[in-house]
Amino acid sequence: RVVSLFTTSANMFGDDADREQFFEAARQQAQREYEDDNTNAVALVRWGGALLELAHYKQGQESVEMIQQAIAKLKKALEIDPERADAEWCMGNAYTSLGFLCPDKAKAQEQFNLAAACFKRCQERDPTSDTYKKAIEMCDKAPEYYDEIQSHMQAQGIAAERDAKRPASGESDFWWDLGGWVLLGAVLVGAMTFARLGAKAPAA
Repeated sequence: RVVSLFTTSANMFGDDADREQFFEAARQQAQREYEDDNTNAVALVRWGGALLELAHYKQGQESVEMIQQAIAKLKKALEIDPERADAEWCMGNAYTSLGFLCPDKAKAQEQFNLAAACFKRCQERDPTSDTYKKAIEMCDKAPEYYDEIQSHMQAQGIAAERDAKRPASGESDFWWDLGGWVLLGAVLVGAMTFARLGAKAPAA
């Protein structure tokens, strides 16, 4: 299952606090690199990918806004270097995440369509990639999961009202468990980007 693969990948970064710290450090490092060179598309991809990951640890509108910020960084990266498949890939994951957070199903479908377009452009660059093919297939199935995930999110909200002391990690657990397949690519792209560029993990 994709979710179990995601969990294994996420464990590379330790627990939730370690993951959040890692991606916040990555965001700060990428921002500094872009501010030093505003033609640095790689830094923008890292920045956008880190924002996308950090959105897992936010709730409601704050999460949505952080994903939108990620998309803005990734779009800017593509303006600088239109051939960056990693930017398209992260952006596809971001649009899919926004779709699942939309309370309106029609608007959610618009986000899923944008995600599919990103993944298809990735596939055009690498037609033999099973990853891109599966991502497109998952986008096609996204509306089927939408109702279930929305119901779960509403249940989470009701439970939170009943138990104001519910641990904050519960929201993150929901992201990893139900939304994991959406964001699998973002984590893997982030890790592969650091590895490919020979970057060290950012200091805390």
